[in-house]
Amino acid sequence: MVISIDILDSPTEKDKEILNNRFSEYLRIQYPKLPLESEDKIFMVVAYDEAGNYIGAIRCNLYWDGLEIDTFWVKESHRGKKVGSVLLEQAETIAANNGAVVSFLKTIDAKHFYERHGYEVYGVLEDRPIGTKLYHLKKRLVKHV
Repeated sequence: MVISIDILDSPTEKDKEILNNRFSEYLRIQYPKLPLESEDKIFMVVAYDEAGNYIGAIRCNLYWDGLEIDTFWVKESHRGKKVGSVLLEQAETIAANNGAVVSFLKTIDAKHFYERHGYEVYGVLEDRPIGTKLYHLKKRLVKHV
């Protein structure tokens, strides 16, 4: 059997689509009840000041019975004023109301914030970026019945 290997420095949309489709096919065979990626629900919760300016936002993805916290930011002048807590709690409530049983994320510098909100570390990756630790955290949103 002869196999050739290419390195694609700039994969085309077609290349990415082929890989995504093949991986999706594999998942459907292995986990036939798994919802399709097209059923993912991406949403944001946004906080504004009195002038209507963004002071914080959280972008999330609901899929496979879980909430993935993707991007979370609060304006420096509003940190420590519960803005982040309110945004996180709103996202978790939306997720639980849509069937999510667990929330998960990764962070470099907000580990203690998430731990105060019930998250626990389940993995640490050193030197990502160099000299830091990338924490993977999770929180059960719905208890097993």
